[in-house]
Amino acid sequence: MKALARLAAAGIALLAAACGGEAKAPAVSAAEPVVVAAASSLTDVMEAIGMLFAAEGHAEPRFSFAATSELVRQIEQGAQVDVFLSAGAEWMDHLAEKSLIDPATRRNVVSNTLVLVAPAGKPLDIIVGPGMDLRAALGDGRIAIANPDGVPAGKYAKEALTAFGAWDALDGVIARTENVRAALRFVEAGEAAAAVVYETDALAAGDKVVIAGRFPAGSHTPIVYPAAAVTAGSADEARAFLDFLASDKAKAAFEVAGFGPP
Repeated sequence: MKALARLAAAGIALLAAACGGEAKAPAVSAAEPVVVAAASSLTDVMEAIGMLFAAEGHAEPRFSFAATSELVRQIEQGAQVDVFLSAGAEWMDHLAEKSLIDPATRRNVVSNTLVLVAPAGKPLDIIVGPGMDLRAALGDGRIAIANPDGVPAGKYAKEALTAFGAWDALDGVIARTENVRAALRFVEAGEAAAAVVYETDALAAGDKVVIAGRFPAGSHTPIVYPAAAVTAGSADEARAFLDFLASDKAKAAFEVAGFGPP
């Protein structure tokens, strides 16, 4: 998170330098701030990108972070949202079918990697792959996974663990969480022996967790983050923010955070 904050500050400094010496900051737009609903795994990087967006003269974005499934429920119920960033294509498809997003604005922004993490002081002795005996590696501990019934990170985790023959053996030791960041917190607090999260979450946790292994892309549905303007939102500000997500500054922020290209 500190790296992302430094990146945002550097971007703001570059803007000032480009204007020459002690140039004035860009005038702040009189438009209402864009309201962005984003998957919880995007929390840190979106806050940094929000700072960079504001430095371009826009009003600072208002963010709402939660599990993708929860954000979809809020949009369906009429929550004020201009831009939606999902942790998977399925939920974006769901909103598209209900005409709740503008399909012309939809684009994949970044990708991610699925990893198995453990507390830094209690690393797991396991190789992620076919035939992995995760239940034995956990000992008496639990594994935290975002709820696979609706949360993309949990669905990817279940797919990968099923592909490697480890899912069924975990019955009774899974701590299902409301989103992927909650699963990470279980490990950070020592309340779980492991968790399946995104690599970007593991990086954001710093030295609190260690990566025990990475799940190969072929073991689960590709992890992509689509974004789109919400039909009932402010079209102008939504498009401006979506365009900014494709800028060099935003791409640099995503790279620092560990996200891959879409």
